[in-house]
This record gives sequence, structure tokens and C-alpha cells, in this order.
Amino acid sequence: MEEGGGKRGKSMMRTLRTYFITGLITLLPLLITVIILVYVFHRLDAFLTRLVPLFVPSLIPPFLMERAGGLIAVGVKIASLLIIIGVITLFGFFTSQVVGRRILDFTERRLFFHIPLISTIYRTIKEINDVLFSGRKYIFKRVVMVEYPRPGIYSIGFVTAETPMADGGEDASEKMLSVFIPTTPNPTSGYLALIPEKNTTSLPIRIESAFKLVISGGALAPQYRDELKEGRRSLEDHAKSRGSTLESPHD
Repeated sequence: MEEGGGKRGKSMMRTLRTYFITGLITLLPLLITVIILVYVFHRLDAFLTRLVPLFVPSLIPPFLMERAGGLIAVGVKIASLLIIIGVITLFGFFTSQVVGRRILDFTERRLFFHIPLISTIYRTIKEINDVLFSGRKYIFKRVVMVEYPRPGIYSIGFVTAETPMADGGEDASEKMLSVFIPTTPNPTSGYLALIPEKNTTSLPIRIESAFKLVISGGALAPQYRDELKEGRRSLEDHAKSRGSTLESPHD
């Protein structure tokens, strides 16, 4: 009984750890953004709070100043919020234009990419954002499982292109897949493998979820146990059928 209870306790701890890592990966970008925005808001509010009294006396009669004090404070906070929203919107508009993109790229190359530690974090976040969250169409078509780097070892990959292999009497449906196999925990680097489609199996996992799985170093794998198990079984079945096909001429 004690051994069974210990196993259940370890299983529960692994499950809780998986949920914690999932929540951390999901919330970390949002948390960093919120911290930065709150910091900017407080700094801007403090600046306007010191600046406004220099101009208010010339706009509001002295006998109304006491009554207007609270409203002025609220107005300053609203103005700070509107300024932040306006700046973010203008920055998005500016960087969506050709000139803005060139200036941003120049700034990144000359500044952010040369600061130790910051350059690694910024480059990784930017590349992941470009791949996953930009307005452009995904360069990844779907998630697949392949036997890589050798038979018996399975890797998650992302299909980037499909090339028909039909030539003359060959099967017109046969394709060669360009598969990007990312490294962990930084999925923006990896390997390109050209693999026949029949030697891959598609996984019913969203591209964003697969990236989170890679970034976590496999810690989120228990959440996709059924999908990964089915993918491995499909590849094993294909390997067995391929082996039997190769052996048949010698029978």
C-alpha cells in the first residue's frame, strides 16, 4: 500500500510540475509585458503629476483649485493611459511601413543584438514572434513525427514545404517533405531534413502547442501522450511493413 501511495504521489508531483511549466510558458510573455507597461505608466503618471501644476493655475481660477484637485489627479492617470495606448498604436503603424521596418532592423542590429544576454533573449523572442504571432501566414504547415537522427529515436518536426516526387510512372501522390527539426529550448535553430511523406506521420497538435513542447524541453510531453504514442506506433508499423517488403524478394 505504501509503495502504491508513493507512486501516486510521484505521479501527482510530475503532473503538477507539468501544469506549472505550462502555465509559466504561457504567462511569462504576458507577465513581462504587464510589468513593463505598469512601470511606464507609473513613471509617466509621476512626470505628468509634476508637470501639470505648472500650467493648471493659468487655466483654472484659484477658488476652483481645491475642488478640482481630485479630478486633476484622475485626469492625469487617464491621460497617461491614453498616451501609452497612442504610442503603442503609432509604433505599430510606424514599424508596419517600409521606412519604419528598416529603422527598426537597423536599431536591432546596432543595439539590441550587441548587448550581452539581452541580445540572446531579444533575438529568441523576436524570432519566435516572427514565426508564430506575426500577421503573416505560417511558414509551418503542420506538425509531424519522424525517426531522427536514427531509427528508433523520434523527433518532432514542422513541415515547411511539400515537393511532388512523381516522375513518369511513379505514384503521383508521393511527396518529399521539407521538415524543420528544432532544437530545445531555443526552437529558432535546428536542422532541415528532406523526408519522404510516407516516412513521417502527422500529429494532431497545433503549431503553437508543439513549439511550447519544444521550449519546455519535453516537460509538457505527458499532456500529448496519446498523440505521441499514436505517432510512434504509426512509424513503427510503417517500418515493419517496409522491412517485410524488402525481405519478400528473397522468399
